[in-house]
Amino acid sequence: MGQAETSFNVPLKCTPEEYKHFVEPAMGEADKSNFPTALDIVTNGLNAHPASEGLLFLKAYFGYKVADSMSNQLIALPRAIERLPDGSLVIDGSAANQMLIQFGEIIKVLEDSDGAIDELLQVNPNSQEVSGFKNYIKAKLEKLERESTNMRTSLGNSTSIAGGFCQGCRQTISFESQKVVFRRASATQMEVFHEACYKKPN
Repeated sequence: MGQAETSFNVPLKCTPEEYKHFVEPAMGEADKSNFPTALDIVTNGLNAHPASEGLLFLKAYFGYKVADSMSNQLIALPRAIERLPDGSLVIDGSAANQMLIQFGEIIKVLEDSDGAIDELLQVNPNSQEVSGFKNYIKAKLEKLERESTNMRTSLGNSTSIAGGFCQGCRQTISFESQKVVFRRASATQMEVFHEACYKKPN
């Protein structure tokens, strides 16, 4: 029995044909941590056998693993928001938009997993394992949606917080694509600079 098969302890309800043509090949890919291919195999299986409980569960599980892997790749992206030693805040509009696109893709994969779990619960509403997994996916979805909303709000509110002009060069700032620095000017007011202007010696 492969590692992927033992990583969840749920009996897979499927016919010998489904097992041979879809479950076994998908598990083989999962054992190599090739979850996107495993998910494709199971999704193809569901096109032919839409009511298969085993394939529905695997679709949810492999989708979750794909989303998990995509989340780990976010670390490699440039940091969208960071604080400087002097307390100023740097927001990289381009990196933030890249992250928002990635958040959207991960959320879509998790929503597909959630849909497969909902179908399973219609067939098997009393399964503790399936209900537990649904709660796990739901918590991850809520966290991602919250992070995505916070980032959108930060970008969207930038102009109203500090105006649309750099305090250094007095040129317009594009919050969507440029790296900018927010500095507190007073208890109620923020100043904004292009990063290069902020770093220029006075």
